[in-house]
Amino acid sequence: MVTEERGLCLAEVEEREPAPGWVRVDVAFCAICGSDLHLRAMPHVVPAGAVLGHEISGHVAAPGGERLAAGQAVVVWPKAGCGDCDECRAGDNHLCAVQPWHQSSLGLGTRPGGYAESIDVPEHTVYAVPDGVPLEHAALTEPLSCAIHAVDRSGVSATDTVTVLGGGTVGFLLAHVLRLRGVEDVWVVEPNAVRRARLAATGITAVDVDERTADADVVFECVGSVTALAESARRLRTRGTIVALGVNERPTELDSVALITKEIRIVGSFAQNRGAFEAALGLLAGGNVPVERIITDIVPLDGGPVTTMMDALTGRPGDHQVVMIAPGR
Repeated sequence: MVTEERGLCLAEVEEREPAPGWVRVDVAFCAICGSDLHLRAMPHVVPAGAVLGHEISGHVAAPGGERLAAGQAVVVWPKAGCGDCDECRAGDNHLCAVQPWHQSSLGLGTRPGGYAESIDVPEHTVYAVPDGVPLEHAALTEPLSCAIHAVDRSGVSATDTVTVLGGGTVGFLLAHVLRLRGVEDVWVVEPNAVRRARLAATGITAVDVDERTADADVVFECVGSVTALAESARRLRTRGTIVALGVNERPTELDSVALITKEIRIVGSFAQNRGAFEAALGLLAGGNVPVERIITDIVPLDGGPVTTMMDALTGRPGDHQVVMIAPGR
């Protein structure tokens, strides 16, 4: 859990039976998300004692509920919502108005997340892992579904030229989702040479921030810096679309002249809906996204190694990209 000093430590908690309609999942892998790096530094959102982690795979512990067998390999959709409002019934639990995302989502300060040996979650948020999909790959269902949801929101067509700002986890996955949707002209802008090499090795064009790219019909902003939206607008054609995924608490710079004179459309994309999560499982089952290329490290569930790895990812990530916490190791 998060300490007062904003590190992480191991702690024992009282184990109780899951509430009716809930399932206990023994965590096999939980990926460290970029959001976790930001949230760790936000005591006003994630207080001391909170448990981070929302990219989770594992096994169902007994009892498994009505449709899940004990021992079954599963992933967890972290956006529970209330389950009964109009948004939730439409599959948009991430937009639930009754229990907003910061209250109902796993690992965001209120509900304990997956940096743990086990976790209790609503049964309707638990999905079986398709046969043949390794659990470390399955833990990336959540970020892959973020990429799918962003593409769904964008209105992109196969003939568009697309730029992705940021070649981190979501940027890498976005580029491959776009290719699977038939978009051939995809550029990823990424300052880290190691990450550019990973993208290039999977057939994606990756360039440094100073290199010129073709003017884009759609720009996916996956950085979240103060200047990222302005940079997106600079790389955009007239009447192009910016899809904003990057999260930044500080005020964001945007050239209003460019916004108006280019007639730019800005679309927000937050997390994923149920359809995107299910679609991500389908892509993983088909082996269509090379997620194994970005899993670089696996660390035990221990406050010291996890804190050290989060510090490295926050500073200069070097060779690190997706880091998995494995409680059983």
